[in-house]
Amino acid sequence: MNAVQRFIRSKVLLLTAAILIAAMCLSVLVQSQSQAALSRTVDENSRGLYDVLVQAKAPSGALLQPEIANGTGGISFEQLEGIRKLSGTAVAAPISLVSRVTQNLEAPRLDAMDYLGYNAGLAGTATADQAAGATAPAEWPAAESVLSDEAKKYRLTATAVSSDGVSEQTLFKSTAEGTLGKAKLVEERAAGGSSIRIAAPEGETGIKFPAPAGGSEHNLFNLSVSLPLAPEVTESVVAVDPAAERALLGTAGDFLAPLEKAPPADARDAGAIGRYFEGLFTNGIGLDELEEGPDFLGVKLKHWAPLMTQYQQAKRTGQLTADSQAIPLIVRSGTSLDLKYNVKIEEIDDSGKVVKDVGTASQSLGEDYLPFVSKDPFVLSWPGSTDHSSLLGAAGNFNQGLYTPAEWSTDFAAAPKYTDGEAAANGAVGKNAVPGEWVTINRLPEKSANGTPVDQTQREPVDERSYRENLETGEQKAAAPLAMVYGTFDPSAVAEAAGDVNKLPLGGYDPTPFTLVKDAEGKDVPAAELEPSLSATGLASQSAGAITDYYGLAAARGYKDNAAVIDAVRVRAEAPGSWKEAQPDVEKLAGEIRDMGLEATIVAGSAREDASIFVPGYSKDDAGKESPLGTVQQSWVRQNAADAVTGSLSGTNTTLLFLTLCGAALLTGASTVSYIRKRRSEAGTLRAMGWTQRRIRSWVLEEFGVGAVLLAVAGIVLSLVSWSLTTALVCVSVLVLYAGAAFFAAQQLRHRDVIDQEPQHDERLIPVDSPLTFANRQLGTNKFNTLALAVAVGVFGAAVGGLIALLIDIPRAAGASALSGLAAASVALPSILLALAGVVVGLVLTLVTGRFELNAKRQYLGILEAMGWNPDMLRQVRLFENALVGTVALPLGVLGALGIGLLLAPYAALWAGVAGLVAVLCWIPIATKVVQ
Repeated sequence: MNAVQRFIRSKVLLLTAAILIAAMCLSVLVQSQSQAALSRTVDENSRGLYDVLVQAKAPSGALLQPEIANGTGGISFEQLEGIRKLSGTAVAAPISLVSRVTQNLEAPRLDAMDYLGYNAGLAGTATADQAAGATAPAEWPAAESVLSDEAKKYRLTATAVSSDGVSEQTLFKSTAEGTLGKAKLVEERAAGGSSIRIAAPEGETGIKFPAPAGGSEHNLFNLSVSLPLAPEVTESVVAVDPAAERALLGTAGDFLAPLEKAPPADARDAGAIGRYFEGLFTNGIGLDELEEGPDFLGVKLKHWAPLMTQYQQAKRTGQLTADSQAIPLIVRSGTSLDLKYNVKIEEIDDSGKVVKDVGTASQSLGEDYLPFVSKDPFVLSWPGSTDHSSLLGAAGNFNQGLYTPAEWSTDFAAAPKYTDGEAAANGAVGKNAVPGEWVTINRLPEKSANGTPVDQTQREPVDERSYRENLETGEQKAAAPLAMVYGTFDPSAVAEAAGDVNKLPLGGYDPTPFTLVKDAEGKDVPAAELEPSLSATGLASQSAGAITDYYGLAAARGYKDNAAVIDAVRVRAEAPGSWKEAQPDVEKLAGEIRDMGLEATIVAGSAREDASIFVPGYSKDDAGKESPLGTVQQSWVRQNAADAVTGSLSGTNTTLLFLTLCGAALLTGASTVSYIRKRRSEAGTLRAMGWTQRRIRSWVLEEFGVGAVLLAVAGIVLSLVSWSLTTALVCVSVLVLYAGAAFFAAQQLRHRDVIDQEPQHDERLIPVDSPLTFANRQLGTNKFNTLALAVAVGVFGAAVGGLIALLIDIPRAAGASALSGLAAASVALPSILLALAGVVVGLVLTLVTGRFELNAKRQYLGILEAMGWNPDMLRQVRLFENALVGTVALPLGVLGALGIGLLLAPYAALWAGVAGLVAVLCWIPIATKVVQ
């Protein structure tokens, strides 16, 4: 017979080669799918809204701080134009931090429903035109009130509470008492006719909180009680180029369209614009204009009333000068500040004893709050009240808006600073926040609206820790600007457009939250998101209260010439495609920008990553002792995350493939060596026929050559299909191991003297009196096969340990970025399938090796059965045989697994040893059950 016929006849060689080829095909297929999933995941999540971040001075390290609008400037408009003129630039969008703006929320009030019904003398004119939304007189509901006809005495307790997301703080608590009752309409006769007025009930004293709060008064719909002044709220303002920002954001940036129509710098005189709107109000304005806002240079200014009233107030107080400019703003909708105003209402008797707990009215700043616009964010309703003011329609609801202009300041406005901390095993970098000065909030104004001094002792100021520094300003002192609201924006919609895994910092209007994860002692705590502070000087910040253009920045900070005030330029390259396809063009563009003397950080291929930040000096007690907050996490940007993730997980994939196939090849070799010893009788016959030892080895190697050819063909086909150098190298390694096993097996056919293995008179012979001693005797008699099987089981255990270690190490190897987690998840299932394939193939090959002595085992088990051994004892013989083989294999499996784990995945080496131990222990009952 020729070599092919002998190879097929042997069955064992054919079976082991078939198993190895099947393992190669399956493993390469799974590994290819895993690599494809990895590449697809990385490509889809590694290119954000822009490719290069340009700064005057880039921070060191691979982690990029999210607050890129930090107020430091350094980039001139000439340099910006130079960037835009580069051939590889598609979009170059600048952004800068302008300043902090402190806003007085006006006086809060408590409205108790005291609706008097329709009266022509009070509401007749307002309801004449139903087109404005007013309700026809006949449809007005009957009068109703939450107050009694007779005045009763009440105690109101007003409190304001703020929270940083970790603990609450009561900013003030103020109490006032007085009598309140239901109003009535009084008709008074006078010369020429009569008049109608609203009169308080007899005995009503009203309720008056300390100045600067007013008193209480009745109107057609409510009794309104003026409450203590709410704490001031501070916002930040950023500047952008509206056209470039829209190009960067796409449709998500359409809210900036009105800002593109803002007047040029020489047409923004605050006095002239204020007089224009004042004239609109004086000369009369149509109801349509009242609802939609008057047209100003092609933009409907819905929020023109606050501009007019703030202009009038600034003019009266002398804040407005000839140099004051109107600053166009797009303001944020809503707020994430946790500020709550509460009023507890109690009915009391003359002695002050509580007769009835009426309830508590509460109001928080929420989604309806608009910086620079909202006049009444804290209008609280008496329990049981209904608002009837809508009966007057749009004209009746007209609200002039905020009266007090905001105060602009560059103090404590810069981005926080951090120092490097320790790095974690997965590459995550720790940071330490650098604390700054203490900032005092919750102060009352020095004078009330009528100019009288305000008692400052009624409220205790509160200190908040600042983690920010002051910004530079222009050479001249900035004149007080006048806010001109052009529209609103939703920060959540912008954040959605910025993406998730590949989210890149846009600037101050897309803040990145902080989450507390450890307390000051380093103990884990339930995750709690930090809320921004009232002073806006802490670590946590909300979206910028407003967005303006660079003319607005110049007016707010006192710049006249084209100063280098741009903090950062976000550049999108012209190159299409994924981050990898665009990488050469992006690198070329970044190099050209660096040649201009600027720092260009390539962010294409980056991903967000949580940085752990220790926050010292967060609070202090009454004695002035400072205490840290603990450790918070914030999403930063990991540069080159795509390259790192692709490299590490591709390496893990390759190692899994190599370990799976090379482990299978080693087990095939062990099976082959064990099997070939059964062919010694054929070799002896051939030797008796005159064949030389060399010819006999060649005769056997020809059979192995057939298997090697099959493996080589399979390897070539797989390499061509996958078109992967990795697959080719692994297939070559498998072929080399198979060939090495073949040569070693052929050496076992050398002639040896046969030694009688059954001595009849040896005193050391172990008496066979139990299944254990018999199993030990049999294994000792066939030492070579026993050792071959033990080596095969040990290799199986080591391979399993290595595979498990690699699987456990995947999250660490991938890194700490969001892309790492996504990529690791994409390769998890293929990696598990690949490892399972390796385990199954290894187990099958060890079981094949164990069947080589099956006929001999059946013979001596039949003899034992004839001697009276029952089935349980025979099963014990098989179990003890496998257990003894496992005992020999155990050190090899555990130590081999530990060694592979230390070499490939040091952080999971202990788990590799445990997996190797479990694999060998599991092999024992499986082999006992299967090989019978």
